[in-house]
Amino acid sequence: MLPILTGIILSAFAFSECALAAQNNKADAPTIIVTALEITDKTLTLRYEIKNSSENDIWICEDIAVFQHDFDFEVFLTEDDQTLLIRRRLDISPRTGITAPSGRYMRLKTGQTRTESLLLPLPIQLRYLFESGAITQGIVYPKRLSIEIGYYVGDFPDIICEILEKADEMGLSNAHLYLINRWFGGFWGFIASNSQVRDKNEEVVIPHTDRAFMREEVSRVTIEGLQIPYGRKLSTRGELSPPDLANCTRMEIRYQPSMLEYFFPYEAQQSLLCPDEIQYLQSLKDLNVNNPEKLKALADELKERFSCGGIITERSIAHVVCYRDDEHLTSFTIYDDTSVVTEEKQRLRYKLGLRTLKELTPQIQPFQLRLECADNLRDLWLLLRFLYGSRNAYPASKWCTTIIQDRRAGDISEEYRMGKFKCPAAGEGKCHYAMNPNCELNSTPDTVLLFETKGGWNQHGGPELFTFDNHDPKGGCVILNDGTVKFIRTKEELQQLQWK
Repeated sequence: MLPILTGIILSAFAFSECALAAQNNKADAPTIIVTALEITDKTLTLRYEIKNSSENDIWICEDIAVFQHDFDFEVFLTEDDQTLLIRRRLDISPRTGITAPSGRYMRLKTGQTRTESLLLPLPIQLRYLFESGAITQGIVYPKRLSIEIGYYVGDFPDIICEILEKADEMGLSNAHLYLINRWFGGFWGFIASNSQVRDKNEEVVIPHTDRAFMREEVSRVTIEGLQIPYGRKLSTRGELSPPDLANCTRMEIRYQPSMLEYFFPYEAQQSLLCPDEIQYLQSLKDLNVNNPEKLKALADELKERFSCGGIITERSIAHVVCYRDDEHLTSFTIYDDTSVVTEEKQRLRYKLGLRTLKELTPQIQPFQLRLECADNLRDLWLLLRFLYGSRNAYPASKWCTTIIQDRRAGDISEEYRMGKFKCPAAGEGKCHYAMNPNCELNSTPDTVLLFETKGGWNQHGGPELFTFDNHDPKGGCVILNDGTVKFIRTKEELQQLQWK
């Protein structure tokens, strides 16, 4: 039996026993840089950076999923029996009978670096969605470790919208585009599948299209000279134990750097906050929870919504310590609102984030409602551009009716469609938005298109219809002709907007 590398730590800059090789030389490819590798008798821990040194934004694959099963990566032994492959890609031919998965992609702006770490128990167990890899008997020791990450280049959401618009325009006359449109469920299906992403400027979900969609590029890195124990046993959710909060009566949570970065990490989110609000959220770092109902809600969510994890993104952190009265029970750390690392070093993944954690934090709720309102406006803007992209004028007098009666919505429920017209922070009303009739498709980018108002339907007009009363703190959202959302707080700001 070959020995494993026990207790060694390898630097990316001085791999004394291993060789590191990047395998993608494209100018716009992200670079995967391994910064640390530790192999003990129990675990393999790998830390690496994904760097975008190109002049274009890059959208890297974050996870793949089928139904409720989420995979932050696959891991299996390749057919040569020498390579352990860790793969995070969607554009792969599926196995026969596999239910079509979806993939979530995250934007990495030019010049940005994303730091991730991977932890796997040894011997490494099979985790697969597309293919199961080589058949093995007992434990084998592959000599190299490869990482593959899929990505797209450019303004990915805009590229998708352009393809779907073209597909809708050509219909059955173009079989290839028609097939892509069917996979996506049309424009409505694309919007609905992205309803749970945290920021549509930074994340996008696409379906697996059996390679009918545009080609996914791949970035790779390989570490040679290893001996990693691998067994073909399938890694399952049942082997994981979420934190046990059954006896917890009090919880302390510390956010790092602060609640701002944890709950609102993206630039577009923070652009809807004023400097005082940003400073306020940055000052919020600690939270104490002793409400039994809220503690139970979090305990239930931790038990029910998780999948097998392994990769964490090192961006924002919440350290959680649980007590029974003054007795310490357990602790765990949440990374990027999606991954939980327990005291036992188990990693659990919560693809949609821990929703209960937001409910435990009332300080952020007014701002969360503001962002959800802005998200509605972005979806309405997308739908209007889709419905009227080939015309010059929007249908100001019947704009709500036009959207809700669009037959291409297919099986998207009317309840979901109607929800797009309602500000979550407002009271009663069928629609809390109005259209500026002076805005046309070819108007200047900074012209107001939609804005908040009192409840109604098909409302259209100018700043006289705007309301500051839907939100607390007071103010209202507007979306400009180019899709930019602003939060307006004063009459002076309102009058400075471009209305004609």
